[in-house]
Amino acid sequence: MVIKSEIANKAGIKTEPVAIVWSDTKPEDALEIRPGTWACLMWYYAKAARDGKVSAISRNNFGCSGGAMGIGFGRPFEKHSSGNEENFCCFLSNGRDGSKNKDAYDARLNTITNPHQKEMLKKGERILKNPSITKEFLNSLPFYDVPTEYVLFKPLSSTDPNEVIKSIIFLVNPDQLSVLSILANYHRGQITDSVIVAAGAAGCQAIGVCTYNEENSDNPHAIVGLTDLMARKSVRRTLGSNILTFSVPYKLFLEMEANVPGSILESELWIELRDEK
Repeated sequence: MVIKSEIANKAGIKTEPVAIVWSDTKPEDALEIRPGTWACLMWYYAKAARDGKVSAISRNNFGCSGGAMGIGFGRPFEKHSSGNEENFCCFLSNGRDGSKNKDAYDARLNTITNPHQKEMLKKGERILKNPSITKEFLNSLPFYDVPTEYVLFKPLSSTDPNEVIKSIIFLVNPDQLSVLSILANYHRGQITDSVIVAAGAAGCQAIGVCTYNEENSDNPHAIVGLTDLMARKSVRRTLGSNILTFSVPYKLFLEMEANVPGSILESELWIELRDEK
């Protein structure tokens, strides 16, 4: 198993690539979400990328229902402040204005004691235009109910040969996004069939289920993520602002690693851009 990435080395990526691992075992000293608390899973990803910390997200403590969907713990709408799928579609779009049953929506709002959560559910996140389009979005979002108790965020160098690695995530600036996109297409030559921008997807959904879904493809895509504004806000203090995620299923990672020698990552043009102060 590759435990050091030549892609990261040649691209000048300062943070370590992070692996998403499915596991029934929680590593010692792994970071965990406190039971009953809200948390953005991208913060735990950030701790792995910047600080080398391993995080264990469990089926019972996932911090955020959208995050549970994102890393593959089904779709626990009942644990979201919205309470069900219909209301969740309103939450992601135009809130109460989009509800077909405003009395029921108001009743749900009245059960929420956290002022911020209540206001968000009332106004909606405005990620999608209306609940019906949000329903289409959910239908297009890959669904996974992983067969393990934990989903781990692990620095690549901490992975074990026997682990089930489902996604490798690079944290990139615009120049690095450019060169990794070229590398993903290096062995294909297809302008529009190598990289997908996960528009509207949460940060965890992009690096999680959207990337998992590429594993069984004959031509797996790389996924560009961290276009999620809430996730960007959550990781800004830890990772900075000039970044996106670039995630690939493990088999594509290995293919791209094998293609580094002789590729654009070794060109004078790239080295000049990479080393420019």
